[in-house]
Amino acid sequence: MPQNFLFPQRDQPLLLPADMREWLPEDDLVFVMLDAVATLDLGEFRGRYRADGHGRAAFDPEMMVALLLYGYCQGERSSRVLEKRCVRDVGYRVITGGLRPDHATIARFRARHEKALGGLFSQVLRLLAAVGLVSLGTISLDGTKLAGNAAQKANRTLPAIEKLLAEAAAADAAEDARLGGKLDEPTPRTLARRAERRERLASARDRLAAEDQARRDAQRAKQQAWDAAAATGKRGGRRPGDEPPRPNRNNTAPRANITDPDVRVMRNQKGYVAGYNGQLVVTTGQVIVGAMLSQHPVDRTLLHPLLDTCRQQLSETGIRPELRTVLADSGYVSEQTFARADADGLRLLALLAKDPARRYVRTPQHALHLDRLPATARARRRLRHPRGRDDYKLRARTVEPVFGQLKTCQKLTMMSRRGLAACENEWLLACAAHNLRKLHRHRAEG
Repeated sequence: MPQNFLFPQRDQPLLLPADMREWLPEDDLVFVMLDAVATLDLGEFRGRYRADGHGRAAFDPEMMVALLLYGYCQGERSSRVLEKRCVRDVGYRVITGGLRPDHATIARFRARHEKALGGLFSQVLRLLAAVGLVSLGTISLDGTKLAGNAAQKANRTLPAIEKLLAEAAAADAAEDARLGGKLDEPTPRTLARRAERRERLASARDRLAAEDQARRDAQRAKQQAWDAAAATGKRGGRRPGDEPPRPNRNNTAPRANITDPDVRVMRNQKGYVAGYNGQLVVTTGQVIVGAMLSQHPVDRTLLHPLLDTCRQQLSETGIRPELRTVLADSGYVSEQTFARADADGLRLLALLAKDPARRYVRTPQHALHLDRLPATARARRRLRHPRGRDDYKLRARTVEPVFGQLKTCQKLTMMSRRGLAACENEWLLACAAHNLRKLHRHRAEG
């Protein structure tokens, strides 16, 4: 008896459904995306185009927004990959309706409307609030280090940057001498990129110079304070030197990145990376209600700025930002943080990095020091209470999985834009896509 196989009939003509939406199941993420985008206010996008209809026709902003949001949901942020998906992937073809925007059009749309794309976060959050997915009874916050679109090895010291700028100026002078200083035609793209690189070098140089001047001014103020105390006979210790101390533990010269001057050296679990600090506020349902991108490498001073940003974003959504219980890890702990939380009426539960119960304190003197800090002592008692311990367990299964979903499902481990403003709007766009995934799951389960 011969073997029994099913062979592909590649030469057989197919009669596909006339409506391309029938190619996908009714509960597909694509339809949630299209329904959500159709309810958004895209006036800021359309306002950037001519109202008289003249000129070459542009792609509908509603289609482009849905394309980018769907791409961020699927972890596809490259404009070239999105261009290919519009040809090969059914979901993307349904969104574009058979149109094929090229990668340059997609990239220009994202760059031209970067602020409006970041503003979609609040509008998407309003959709989730309308179906009851936003609950502010208990919220968790945390941060993660995101690599910038720049290599760590692109960091340079101030003398090295000044040398590069001098070499660029000499090359420009030689080019002007060769051409006689006459360039009537438009600047070629290659020369324009060189000009952009010089701007980045100048930005990095100016930042390092400003930080160096600030350190010198602070050192001079210390010397003046020491001299004033010495004049009254109350001096103590040695007089501060003329050179300010180095701003890092390794006693190395400050550096700035010449690819993206806005990135900072961040330390993550794998080492050091040139990037940003992504901050999130998440509900118990893993819905992001607050998002912020920071240049600070540590979280210690970011808790209340993040909560203020969260309140602003909730207000833009139309939700009353009444925050009560806040869960945070030990990276945000300080006496000032606990004191302001008490003043704002927040029930802040945070693991103390030097809590004797967790064996971080080696001597009784350290425990006594904690007791002398009133706000910290109250926070420690609050966390040790049975209710506090039970509530704090929610943090590990709320905010931590969100970072896992962003970095794994949406593949957001590295920013695709450069500059703090552009990267912050990209961070907000990715958070909006995450919330749309939650809306899709809610509809599928409902």
